[in-house]
Amino acid sequence: MQEIFFFSYGTTIAAGVTLWIVEGLHPYFSRQKRRALHAKLNLSMAGLNLLILLPSGILMAFMLEWSRNGWPGIGMLALPPVAEAITIVLLIDLWMYLWHRLNHETAFLWRFHSVHHSDETLDVTTSWRFHFLEILFSELLRLPLFMLMGARIEHLLLYSLLMTPVIEFHHSNISIPPALERLARLIIPSPMMHRLHHSRLRSEHDTNYGSMLSLWDRLFGSFLIKDNLDDLRLGLDHESDSDKQQLFALLQKPFRP
Repeated sequence: MQEIFFFSYGTTIAAGVTLWIVEGLHPYFSRQKRRALHAKLNLSMAGLNLLILLPSGILMAFMLEWSRNGWPGIGMLALPPVAEAITIVLLIDLWMYLWHRLNHETAFLWRFHSVHHSDETLDVTTSWRFHFLEILFSELLRLPLFMLMGARIEHLLLYSLLMTPVIEFHHSNISIPPALERLARLIIPSPMMHRLHHSRLRSEHDTNYGSMLSLWDRLFGSFLIKDNLDDLRLGLDHESDSDKQQLFALLQKPFRP
C-alpha cells in the first residue's frame, strides 16, 4: 500500500509539473500572463487542503479496514480481485460525477465550489484550487459511501493514481491536435470539454461534470462539446476581478452575501 501511496502522489506531482511546462510552450489560450503568481495562489489553496486530506486519508484507511471486517460490501459478490477493483473504481468515479453535479445544483454547495470556478486563468494549477470546506464536505460524505461499497484503501489509491492525471490534463491550457482531442473525449473528459465547464455561461458550466470518465456525462445528459471556443469567457461574472482573486478573499467568498 505504501508503494501505491508514494507512486500516486509522485505521479500527481510529475504530471502537474510536466503539464505546466508544456502549457507554457504550447498554450491553447495564448493571452494568459503572470503564470507564476497564478500558480502561487492556487498552490496556496492546495496546501491548505492537504491539512485536511492527509489526516483524512489516515482515518479513511483505518475505517475502511475496520468496516470491511463487519461489512464486505462488493466483497460479498466474491469477484476476482481485478473485477472487484474495476467495479469499485467505476463506482467511485460515478460518485465523483454525482458529487460534482450536486455542487452545481445545490445553492449551499455552490457557494464553496464557485471558488474553483472563479478562476479566469484556466490551467493545470486550477485542478488543485478548491475551498478547504468543499474538501472537508467531500471527505465527510465519501467515507460512509466507501465503507458501504466495501472499498479498500488500495482501491482509493488506485483510483487517485488513474483519476488525478486526467483531472490535471483536462484543466490544463495545452493546445492539442483536434483529432487527439476527439479521441480523448471518447474515454475521458477532454480539455475542450472542461473549458466549456469553466465558461461564464451557466448553460455551459452546468455540463461536463466527469472526473475520470466522460461516460457519465453521456449517460446522464450533461455532455456538451464545441470545437470553436473563440468567444469563450472563463471565470464568473463579478467574482473573477483581481481584488477578489486573493487568498483571503477566496477563503471568505462563500460567506459573503
